[in-house]
Amino acid sequence: MLTEQLTADERSELAGLSVPVITVDPGPLELPQLLSRHRAFGATVFEGLVMSSLRIGGQTGIHLLGPGDLLVPRNELWPTWLAELDFRTATSARLGLLGNDLLAAIYQWPRLLQGLYKSLGDQLQRLNVQLVVCQLPRVEDRVMAMLWLLADSWGHVTPGGVRVPLALTHETLGGLVGARRPTVTLALRKLTDDGALVPQDHGWLLVAPPPQPEEPTQRIAPVPPDEVPIGPWAAWPRGEAQEDPSITYAELRDTVDRLREQHASERQQTRDRLTRVRTDRVRIIALRKRIVEDALRRRQPPSS
Repeated sequence: MLTEQLTADERSELAGLSVPVITVDPGPLELPQLLSRHRAFGATVFEGLVMSSLRIGGQTGIHLLGPGDLLVPRNELWPTWLAELDFRTATSARLGLLGNDLLAAIYQWPRLLQGLYKSLGDQLQRLNVQLVVCQLPRVEDRVMAMLWLLADSWGHVTPGGVRVPLALTHETLGGLVGARRPTVTLALRKLTDDGALVPQDHGWLLVAPPPQPEEPTQRIAPVPPDEVPIGPWAAWPRGEAQEDPSITYAELRDTVDRLREQHASERQQTRDRLTRVRTDRVRIIALRKRIVEDALRRRQPPSS
């Protein structure tokens, strides 16, 4: 994963270097405590499957992380209205710890950083696809598209179809596609009855293809020849004031850029405030300790 961008000579030099690998038992994965205990800033999945879940109100969203994916804890500016970011493993998993060993290797072989970026890019791309899948109107299409998305990462091609060897509960599938468990159960039943998929032990067999992109259904109605206007606004019907779309797009882009810069500035200001607060707290604790020591020293009787 990390060495894909290295040359053959660089890989041979790197052969003797490895990152610490640990095995975690099934159940909740306390990622911040785990990384702190091993002095690591992140982890990568070597074997197994890790389920990342986040709850907003009564709805839980789930993201699956497998071999090659990176695990990072939430940042300190996590919004207060969001629940904690939970990690869980259904079976034992092997994780590689990313810490000072990797940083030292990146210093010597900078192209290792390209491998990290590629892993993050693949992970974000899969998350973007999942976001679109959750917006499909029919739950059956959501479930089928999600199973195909999982098949692209962990599926196996067989003569009868593509097998997805993941034993996911209906509740977990609901968290993946943004639907309730009973709705997912009905969708799976319909897909099974239609022959689109076949339930198997510890997974599914995908028979039908994934949902295909549709052509836009909206068409511009033809304008009679005697009513066709002449000039830069020929595409618009008469009598309707229309804005130049290029100008609207430029204004929108400038607004987004300005908001992005403002957000980055405010975020940096918040980080600076937090740093000052931590520094002041350390000074206050040291001052308080010194005051207590001086008070105790004054109370002691003079030595004879």
